Amino acid sequence: MSRIYLDRNALNSVPAKAVMKDRDVTLVDSVSEVPDEKTSIYIADERNTFVHRCPATKIYRCCDYYVTDISEGCPFDCTYCILQSYLNHDYIKVYAGFEEAAQEIRNLPKDRFYRVGTGELTDSLALDHIFNFSGYIAEVVNKSDNILFEFKTKSANIGNLLNCNPKNLMASWSLNPPSVMEAEEHGTARIQDRLKAAKDCAAHGLGIGFHFDPLIWSDNFEKDYAEVIKMMAESVPEASVKYISVSTFRFIPELLDIVRQKFGSSLLLQSSYVKSLDGKMRYFKSQRVYMLEFFVKEVRKYWPDVFIYFCMEHESVWKRIFSFDPGEREDFEKRFPCAKNK
Repeated sequence: MSRIYLDRNALNSVPAKAVMKDRDVTLVDSVSEVPDEKTSIYIADERNTFVHRCPATKIYRCCDYYVTDISEGCPFDCTYCILQSYLNHDYIKVYAGFEEAAQEIRNLPKDRFYRVGTGELTDSLALDHIFNFSGYIAEVVNKSDNILFEFKTKSANIGNLLNCNPKNLMASWSLNPPSVMEAEEHGTARIQDRLKAAKDCAAHGLGIGFHFDPLIWSDNFEKDYAEVIKMMAESVPEASVKYISVSTFRFIPELLDIVRQKFGSSLLLQSSYVKSLDGKMRYFKSQRVYMLEFFVKEVRKYWPDVFIYFCMEHESVWKRIFSFDPGEREDFEKRFPCAKNK
């Protein structure tokens, strides 16, 4: 059960007004009064640059996605999550500045198409029943002609989303085989619930996305991923799917020590890794190519035309599997069908 802490200076903010209608709130003068645990939600009166380009590296191919950081921290506890080594707190921080974030979205230049979303530092929908950020942001982005806003989640918390005009919205789900989800994605929705939510959102008219990031190696890799891809393909029509992203497990070296301490039986501890060109640890290149190639072939059995892209992979891997190089960020982004149709 989550407990909500509110900075007194944020009393008149949008998220504060949302929670104070029907929830108990503890007023605080400082973050030091907030218990540092995942069940604590802190509405913070802090400034932030809310909308920015997704971080990338020049060495690996990256798209030109834009992120809206309205909160940071997550109620889920996935073994592979980078937030474990990136954030210095376990509580969930929700920035009071919903209005400022909305204005930054409005201020995006009108001369190009933008894919924008939450989900970099938090799960987009895990707390949506509390703050209804989806409803708030829908009113903003649906007035634009050059934005597709994405809500990325491992939840099935779509109640508020189904009350939104789906015009410029999409919802996407991170997927893995049920055995991987059970072992590595603690506290998240079951595969059946995620796919049912995707089906309901598709029926409502939202665009749909799926993210297989990270693919995780196990002795049953082929069987397990073939099964989850089949489940995905049977859940929604291909025409509803804007894109699928896929990448293999990668991490900064410090993360594996955290995994050893917290999750001693994790599948992540059963593989070998090599330091790659950007300093992150990855599976050996031959193994990555095998995993990605297998994934693409399996998806193509069901959905021959859906757009699939690799997140932070080397151009040589693209050429090996897709026979082309997507180019740098702006050129990469132009390949998305949703961008071409705008």
